[in-house]
Amino acid sequence: MKRHFQYVHCEVRPFRCEVCNKSFAFQQNLKNHKIIHTEEQPYHCDVCNMSFQYWNTLIEHKSRHNNDFPYSCDFCGKGFSFQSKLTVHMHVHTGERPYICDVCKKGFVSKYEVKQHHQRMHGEVRPLRCEVCNKSFAFQNDLKHHKITHTEEQPYHCDVCNVSFRYRKALTEHKFRHNNDYPYTCDLCGKSFSFLSDLRVHMRVHTGERPYVCNVCDKSFARSSVLNKHLRVHTGERPYVCDVCSRTFGDKYTLTVHQVIHTEERPFVCDACNRTFRQKSQLNKHISLCFTKHL
Repeated sequence: MKRHFQYVHCEVRPFRCEVCNKSFAFQQNLKNHKIIHTEEQPYHCDVCNMSFQYWNTLIEHKSRHNNDFPYSCDFCGKGFSFQSKLTVHMHVHTGERPYICDVCKKGFVSKYEVKQHHQRMHGEVRPLRCEVCNKSFAFQNDLKHHKITHTEEQPYHCDVCNVSFRYRKALTEHKFRHNNDYPYTCDLCGKSFSFLSDLRVHMRVHTGERPYVCNVCDKSFARSSVLNKHLRVHTGERPYVCDVCSRTFGDKYTLTVHQVIHTEERPFVCDACNRTFRQKSQLNKHISLCFTKHL
């Protein structure tokens, strides 16, 4: 308890990070913190040679080799090495997000997540910068994650069907389809979901709820990801770059549509006359004329 008080509440923090200026009461805490600004993974598993940034992550990983999961989820059967991990996991099924950001009021399943969110979204110190679009980040992993948007890289592969994904979360959700594991069903339309949180988001389609509000124009959205995309209208940020002509775009879809002009591809076909088009908007404009002509 004494160490906790010094670590969390003590005003004397003589050890300061030269990258982000954050200060700590103990030298070891500063050493652990500095890892987030690097690619360093100093802790290695002696069984499979995987590396990790933090000691506790390595310990949790090694328990998998020993099948040491004494704490099991009653809903999905997933096992955990520690009771605290199971407690956090249960929020996935209950939808509970008890830890609230004091700035934007967004909820999270753990204290660690809300702390990370606060540093990512509301922290003033962002020492890491993308050399492509100049966007800055507080954490090395966030910069690495962001850089994927400028490439075609899809590093996460399904071991069942070999489909690849940009993000680990997308792969995890995809794998549920192979198991037909959709335990959460919408009472209104019958659509099923792997996670209760996804069902809650889906319900906004029926309720019309739009809890994410733009602080510039007050426009509201059902998903935080859509709000983040909208905010680029105000900031002028265009992180998606065409690798042929270097033209920039605010979202991935618009870039994909644009890239067709650099190829001979004409994927949009008129059902009435079989004429092909490069863009869907061109097809829609043509259809209004074509179907009138064939009446």
